[in-house]
Amino acid sequence: MKVIYKIAKAELQMLFYSPIAWLLLLCFIVQTGITFAKFYEIFYSIEGDVYMASSTLFVSGNYGSGLWYLVQSFLYLYIPLLTMGIVSKEYSSGSVKLLYASPISTAQIILGKFFALVTYAILMMLVLFVYVVIAWCTIEHFELAWALTGLLGLFLLACTYMAVGIFVSSLTSYQVIAAVGTFVVLMLLSWVGGWGQQYDVVREITYWLSINGRASTFIQGMICTEDLIYFPTISAMFIVLTIIRLNAVRQKQRFTLVVGKYLSVVVVVCAVAYLSSRPALMAYADTTHNKENTLTPVSQEIVDKVDGGMTVTAYVNLLDQSYWSCRYPGFILEHRNYFRYYTRFNPRIKLKVVYYYAEPDKPYFGPEYAHLSLWEQARKACEMYGMDSTKLISKEEVDRMVDLSEEGYGFVQQIVRDNGQKEWLRVPTTQILSEAEISVALKRMVMKLPKIAFIAGQGERGINDTSPEGYRRMAGDRKVLQSVWNQGFDVEEVYLDHEVPEDIEILVLADPKRTFTPEEEAFLRSYVDKGRNLIVLGEARNREALNPFLREYFGLELTPMLVQEDVRFKGLPVNVLYCLVQRGAQDKLRDLSRTRGLTFPSVAGVEQVEDKGYSVFPVALTDTLSPAWTELETTDFLDDTVKFNPAIGEVSKRFATALGLTRKVGGKEQRIVVVGDADALSNNEFMTSRTGRSQNETLILGSCYWLSEGKAPLDVSRPMATDNKVHLTGTSEKVIRGCVSWAIPLLVLGMAVYVWVRRRGR
Repeated sequence: MKVIYKIAKAELQMLFYSPIAWLLLLCFIVQTGITFAKFYEIFYSIEGDVYMASSTLFVSGNYGSGLWYLVQSFLYLYIPLLTMGIVSKEYSSGSVKLLYASPISTAQIILGKFFALVTYAILMMLVLFVYVVIAWCTIEHFELAWALTGLLGLFLLACTYMAVGIFVSSLTSYQVIAAVGTFVVLMLLSWVGGWGQQYDVVREITYWLSINGRASTFIQGMICTEDLIYFPTISAMFIVLTIIRLNAVRQKQRFTLVVGKYLSVVVVVCAVAYLSSRPALMAYADTTHNKENTLTPVSQEIVDKVDGGMTVTAYVNLLDQSYWSCRYPGFILEHRNYFRYYTRFNPRIKLKVVYYYAEPDKPYFGPEYAHLSLWEQARKACEMYGMDSTKLISKEEVDRMVDLSEEGYGFVQQIVRDNGQKEWLRVPTTQILSEAEISVALKRMVMKLPKIAFIAGQGERGINDTSPEGYRRMAGDRKVLQSVWNQGFDVEEVYLDHEVPEDIEILVLADPKRTFTPEEEAFLRSYVDKGRNLIVLGEARNREALNPFLREYFGLELTPMLVQEDVRFKGLPVNVLYCLVQRGAQDKLRDLSRTRGLTFPSVAGVEQVEDKGYSVFPVALTDTLSPAWTELETTDFLDDTVKFNPAIGEVSKRFATALGLTRKVGGKEQRIVVVGDADALSNNEFMTSRTGRSQNETLILGSCYWLSEGKAPLDVSRPMATDNKVHLTGTSEKVIRGCVSWAIPLLVLGMAVYVWVRRRGR
C-alpha cells in the first residue's frame, strides 16, 4: 500500500504540474457555478415559495433538469481529456521501460495512477459539495441526504469513467487517440444496453453492463445494491484489463493466453451482473424525505398480504394500435421497470411478455390491407418493426393460454398467483401503469373491497347502459381507468324490493324517473335511518320524482334548471355551467383537490329548505363572474335568446349545485352527497373536458373516497414536501452568484498560477 500511495502522490503532483488538470478543473467550476447561480437567480425572482426546492435545484423541476443531471450530461467530456496521457505518455516518453525494469509490479503502478485520478474526482465533488452547503444554508428543510446521494452517484460515475480512460490510454502512445478512444468506449457502454435484447440471457447481461441511468438512480435519491456493485465492478474490470494488457507487453505473453485472461475477467463480471440483479439479492435505501422511490404504506400493506409468488404476463398484439408503445424487444425491460417497486417487496414476482397476432378491435393497418390474411399482415408488421416472426404466436395458440376475447385482443396484462387466482391489469390508452392501478388489482385478489350499489327499477341510470346518458363508463367499464370498478370498488345493481344488503357501503340513486312505491320507500328509509352512506344524483327535468324524497329525508330540493352567461369559458352554452369546487369539499372529497371546477350540463340547484339534523356544506357553487338563474321559459338553448325574467318567478343568485351532508347516527358519521346533475357522470360527460380544466370523474371518485372512509380509491399520495422556502434577499443572491461565478474560479486560477510560478522557479 505504501508503494501505491507514493505512486499516487507522484502522479497527482505531475497532474497538477501540467496545465491540463488546472484548466479542466477551472472549466468545471465555471460551468457548474454559472448553472448553480442561474437557479438561485430564478429562486429570487419567484414571488412566494418554491415547491420542492431541493429537487428543483439538484434533480429536476419546472425549470428543466437540475444541477446533478446537468453535471452527469457533460461529465464525460472532462474525463477523457484528463486520462488521455495517464499511461500513453509513458509510451511516448520511453519511461515505460524504466517502469518495467523497476521492482514495482504493474498492478501497483496502475492502482497508484487510478487512485491519483480518484483524488482528482474527489476535488471535483468537493466543488459540487460547496453548492450543497450553500443550498443547505438557504433552503428550509433542505433534503441533504437526497443531495448527497446524488453526489455519491456522480463520484462513482466519474471514477468509472477514469478507469475506462486508464485502459484506453494503455492501448496507444498517442494521447489524442487515447482521448477519442475513451469517448468511443464510453459511448459503447451507453449503447450496450440495447444489444441482444431478443435473447433472454444476453438481454440481462447487456442491460446490466449499460452505464445509462446508473447514476440517475442515485440522483433520484435511491441507493440500490445493484448500482453500488455496478460501478466498482466495471471500474475493477477495466483496471484489471489494463494490468493484463501491460503485463502482456512486459512479459511478452502469448496472444491466446492474454485473450483467455480477458475472457476470464468478462465471465466473472457477467456472473456478478447476474447475481447482483436478482431481486431476492437486492437491497435498497430511499434517502428522500417523502420516500419518492418507494411504494406507499397502503401498497406495501397489500403486497405483504400476497402470500407466495405470482406471474405478471403482458399480452401484446402485433396488429393492435398499442403495439408501438410496447414493441419488441425494448418493452420486455420496460415491463420489468414498471414493476420494480413491487419486486422490491416481493422478489417472487415473475414477469413475462407474450407477443401474438390476432384481429384486434383497434387494428393498426387500414382497410387497404384487409385482403391480406392475418399471418400476411403479421409478416408485414414484422418487416416494418424489424421483429423476428418466430417470436410471435398465433391467435389459436394464445387462446389456449388465456381468453382475450373480452379484452378485444389488445394490450392487456394478467396477474396469476401461484394458488391459481387471476386478475386483469387493463390500460386503455397507455402502457404505463401507476401504483394505484397495480395495487387495486392485487388488493382485489387478497382483500375485501368496498361495495358500491346503484339502485335500479325506477328508470335510473344503468351501470351497463352504453347510451350517452348511461353510466357504463363511470361505473362498470373495466377498460376505463377512472371507473369506480378499476379504482377499487365492487359494483352491482340493487332493487328496492328487499332490504339493501349489509355489505353495501355506498348506495347510489341516480335520476329516478318516477316516485317510489310505499314498499320501495320503506326499504330506502330503512337504509337511511341506519346511518348508511348515500349518493343522490338528480336532474332538473325529472326533479318532481326526486324532490319528495329529498325534502322528507334531507330537507333539500332541486330547483328548475340553471343557466348562466359564462364569461370564463365563452364557448359553453348557457345551459352548461362551470361550477367552482369549494375548499372545504376538497379537503373531504380528496380527489376534488385535483380540479378547480366541474362542468354540469342542464344542472339544477340544490337548496336546503328545512333542517333535518344534518350538517350541510357546499361541494360546488355556481361561478361568481356572472349571475346564474333558474330558467323557466327557454327550451331551445342553441337558437333562442335566453334572458332573465323575474316576473315569471325566475330567481338569480349563487346556487349550490352539489352539497355534502353529515350527521351522527349510533356513534357513526353518516355521509351523504347530493348533486343536481346526473348527466355530469354520464357516458357522454364522464372524463370529457368541455373547458380544458374540469374533471368530472373527480366528483364521483372524491365522493366514493369520502363515503368509504378512505378505503377506495387507494390513497397512494405522499405527504407534501417541506423544502418549499428559500431564504434569499437581493444581497444574499448577489453574494452567492459572485462567489460561485467569480470568487471560487479566481481562487483556483490563483492556485494554478502559484503552482506554475513555483514550478518554474525550481
